[in-house]
Amino acid sequence: MESEEKNIQEEAFAGTPHEYEMTEANKELAAKLEESESKYLMLYADFENYKKRVSKEKEEIRNSVKASMLSSVLDLDSDISIAIKSIKDESAREGVELIAAKVEKFLKSQGIEAIQTEEYDSDLHEVVTVLPVGEKKIVDVISKGYSIDGKPFRYPKIILGE
Repeated sequence: MESEEKNIQEEAFAGTPHEYEMTEANKELAAKLEESESKYLMLYADFENYKKRVSKEKEEIRNSVKASMLSSVLDLDSDISIAIKSIKDESAREGVELIAAKVEKFLKSQGIEAIQTEEYDSDLHEVVTVLPVGEKKIVDVISKGYSIDGKPFRYPKIILGE
């Protein structure tokens, strides 16, 4: 008896608009779900890009603040290098060279390194004066240049020979 009632109910609802509406509702829900997933993925990608950009900006700000705070130490390092060249007394020069080594060690611990001044590089060196010496080379360094994590922020001032 129960199975007869069940069959009658199934026959009554078979092919009715109710069944069609359920299928359309499922299609609409699937489309909305797909749209929501797409929006989620775009927002997630945007957020990941935002995190990377903010991290990079923080690092740039950190390096800028570090350079400005250590500016006087950099001036001191440059002055010590100039003083070493002019000291005639060997023992005094050795003492100043020890101080220079300590300053350089401190700067390296902060990620700051001196820019090389052995060979002339127009992208790295600021030429203050040019002297006719017969060959293109660095004659003298007026002030040292520095880089933070490989990026120059203070270029060495040099006298160039040509």
